Amino acid sequence: MPAPIVWIFLIIASTFASVHNFAEAASLYWYYSWFDILMHFWGGFLVALGVHALCTFKFVPLRPTLTLTLITLLVAMVSWEIFERAVGLYDQSLYVWDTAKDLLDGLCGGLIGFIVLKNFKKQKKV
Repeated sequence: MPAPIVWIFLIIASTFASVHNFAEAASLYWYYSWFDILMHFWGGFLVALGVHALCTFKFVPLRPTLTLTLITLLVAMVSWEIFERAVGLYDQSLYVWDTAKDLLDGLCGGLIGFIVLKNFKKQKKV
């Protein structure tokens, strides 16, 4: 039976995907400038949660360290930005600024997620 954190990750990831699909269909990213910030932050948090969830499996011989979380965040964020560019989900005049902001938002979400999850695990062991 998977650890509770795996189920939490799956529920939050499904919710994230549903919100993103709705936001795309309703053009929320273009109507509300803050919505993109929210989603990149949430995505970064989700990546950190995913690292912690993945490390609970016995067949994954890793611990959810800061280095592993940062590497995973970097790969996920850069991959997403490449995808956004490939499918045309960007404004050419603001591309560099928007990409830098997106990376920072995702990094902040991931670091906060890492800190929250580490503190939660410490409290649980006490």
